[in-house]
Amino acid sequence: MNESFINAWVLNGELEPSPRKKASMALLREHDFKPLDKTIPLAQAIKNGWKEHSPADSLVFSPDLELMGRLPVNDRHAPYNGAKGYLLFLQESLDGKHPGLREDAPIHWDTLLETAVESGAMVDDGLRVTLTDEHSEQEVLSVFRTSETDAHNYTVVEIDATAFKEGGVLMIDVWVGESEVSGSFDLFSGDATEFAPANALVSARNIPTNQREVIKHSFDGSQFFKLGVIGNSSENGKINGFLATISVEPVPSKAPPTHLGQSAEDVMNTFVEAFRSLDAETMLSILTGDARETFGDDFEDVPAHLRTQISQILSHTEILSSEYVGDEFHFRLKVPTGQPPETSVKMRKVEDIWLIYDIMPNDSN
Repeated sequence: MNESFINAWVLNGELEPSPRKKASMALLREHDFKPLDKTIPLAQAIKNGWKEHSPADSLVFSPDLELMGRLPVNDRHAPYNGAKGYLLFLQESLDGKHPGLREDAPIHWDTLLETAVESGAMVDDGLRVTLTDEHSEQEVLSVFRTSETDAHNYTVVEIDATAFKEGGVLMIDVWVGESEVSGSFDLFSGDATEFAPANALVSARNIPTNQREVIKHSFDGSQFFKLGVIGNSSENGKINGFLATISVEPVPSKAPPTHLGQSAEDVMNTFVEAFRSLDAETMLSILTGDARETFGDDFEDVPAHLRTQISQILSHTEILSSEYVGDEFHFRLKVPTGQPPETSVKMRKVEDIWLIYDIMPNDSN
């Protein structure tokens, strides 16, 4: 890179300090800091080229100090994210496209994104992330499209979460780029072959331009997933970029050691006591992953100032009945103020440990 470029870092505040910056610069000078000479031509070119209120910019100049491109540090979004995105910025600068310098002119994002794909700065095929304990978070920068002929023309990201033997919560923080088309994100099982919203495990549909959303999915044991991304079918023939930060968060183990060997009745009593006291951690520890996904949010998001009041009400929860049903154990609870007032709970053994897999209001009465 140094054969064609000279790399240097200059904070914009060094060229035209604010009153607060002047004080900090004076302190630095006391420790032999040598400030930039603002009279030299390069310093003047940098000063004339910066973006207002930006702390630092990537600037490309010709040998005659003509400004050829500008990338403010706070504007590093698609398609200029990451190493390949920065290479695209440099290429466009040298090609005379003046990236970042035509802010008043309309930006043709479709053309820009197609160029990014053709250059290799962004890809839309063969995308895969592998998550492990050491690398539990990864980013994917790519594009999605709409299609006039195929409503399910997905960009697919394969997600390998098999390293998480005890399962976890798959977190996908997605951001949709600045092109006109909105984006939809559907998470499928790893063996999925037909991609359609109806087959998705969880979805975030029609996220608007320049907006973000977080997708969550709890899973048990080692699993593969496929994330399908597609544009709004009513906006045919368009393209947009997206950035997905994909990670796995650990969840309470399926059953802590104190639950090993406990009878179904013991687990029932443990759950009821935790329910009465609003002890979410204990409750979640004796639920399967699917049950945690549907039941856990109800208690994790309770504001602190309401917990005492709700716990006082739930302390009157009663066990109405319990019985073994084949290989399972079922019991019914009477929940104060519940609508309906009765709740049915079902348990079964998972790896020889009794776990609750279903909690449903009982409106049969």
